[in-house]
Amino acid sequence: MAWLLLGTVGWQMAKPLDPQMAVTLTASGRAILATGPALLVLAVVAAAIGTAIIGRRLPEAGALCAAVGLAGMSLRGGSMQVMLAYYADQSTQLDQITQHRRGLMIAMLADALLWAAILVTAWMSMLIVRRWLWPELVAAETPPSDPKSAIPSAFVRGWPALAVTAVVATIVIWLTIARTPVASIARGQIIASVGGGLFLGAMAARYFTGNNDSVWYALAVPVVAVIGYVLGHFSADMSWAEGPFLPFASLATPPPHLLARPLPIEYIAVGLIGALTGFWTGQRMEHVVEHELT
Repeated sequence: MAWLLLGTVGWQMAKPLDPQMAVTLTASGRAILATGPALLVLAVVAAAIGTAIIGRRLPEAGALCAAVGLAGMSLRGGSMQVMLAYYADQSTQLDQITQHRRGLMIAMLADALLWAAILVTAWMSMLIVRRWLWPELVAAETPPSDPKSAIPSAFVRGWPALAVTAVVATIVIWLTIARTPVASIARGQIIASVGGGLFLGAMAARYFTGNNDSVWYALAVPVVAVIGYVLGHFSADMSWAEGPFLPFASLATPPPHLLARPLPIEYIAVGLIGALTGFWTGQRMEHVVEHELT
């Protein structure tokens, strides 16, 4: 349902002026204040409906539904390679191409934060719907805590899960996202790498830290996206392109860094899907082991 909702109605609101362009909030040619709130409402609706349909078993499933809808919508647009080609504005000078790449990385960083804000709002709506439908279940799942020490203690328990998820995901994505640094962007490989990286990162973090709060695993998704675009910004001159890769530095379409290949919506939506499924898988494996031991 989320795929249909955001893939049809959402696409009509988010599609770029050029249909071959990628789905973004900052570089599609549409006003952010016109597109962003509409997509936010659709993501909230998708999360609320998903929470109500899936029921009590998976508390984070509503956010997963919204992420699935956004991921499906993104597939109707182009990839980062198209963004690089359009954003270069037909420049041929290396200095100009470098400046365009840096500007694009800043725009993509802002775009990633905007998509993250949309899914944060969807996550909040999921919590509200769950509390409204099953107040007794939410009350049983919420342990009593001291308000004076709740935030510090939650941070102390949660940051290792965030750090392990982000580090493992970044390494996996870096190693699997492309055959060579200048290879053409393969959309399926991007999605598999981002989703698989966050999946393995969350599963590893769940195993090593034992943290049961899914929020910290989800927060690792925008952290990985920020790392990717920051590295892309500092690598905009493609000084790493040496030897056989040297001619590619003067072309507009090669991504400046391996981690800058995914679009922001791919990082945030596909990454959240991978992080949540990895968290659930790790949790499920732990329950199976405990059941076998008992």
